[in-house]
Amino acid sequence: MENKRSAYGVDKQWVVLNELAFLLVRQGKKVPEEVFSILRNAKNIISYYLLDEHTSFNTLLKANNELAKVQSILFTLCEEDTIKEYMEKLTQAMMDKLDVEFPLDRNLFNTEVKKRNNIQSIRIRLDGELQPEILSNFSEWYGVIFEYSKEFENYIVIEGEENRVKNALKNFSTVWKFLRNNSTAGKY
Repeated sequence: MENKRSAYGVDKQWVVLNELAFLLVRQGKKVPEEVFSILRNAKNIISYYLLDEHTSFNTLLKANNELAKVQSILFTLCEEDTIKEYMEKLTQAMMDKLDVEFPLDRNLFNTEVKKRNNIQSIRIRLDGELQPEILSNFSEWYGVIFEYSKEFENYIVIEGEENRVKNALKNFSTVWKFLRNNSTAGKY
């Protein structure tokens, strides 16, 4: 059986507020687009927290703060009986006692793109091909790992200490621009 990481009811609060937003739309209320944007962002944050065991608890707090904004906007659009009903649902969700399922999207995240403590990993699409020796030289020069992606063709992954990755990326951008501008020339 899979060990599921707990979102401490924040995931269930998202379900309740998402349900309330669509209820208000069905009732003909003008729900601001901002609400749906915040709900999408919160869903992504919660999914990221649930799927990546290295994500800090502070990430989940960010989602909780976003949901508080949504709640304050939505409750101003509700009748009193709806507010009471959804306050009860939110209370149950916060105690993680509400029987609802968060729509976890497992396809959003990639194992090659991650951040742990001060280690950053990013993926970059190339419009040409670099010889492995060139990537090896970049690795030595900048103190990070440059390698071809194992998941996608024509992508490289840069991994290392965050400031070194930023420096390497800044300097690598010259090569990347050259490849993009000369992508029909073949291998380099």
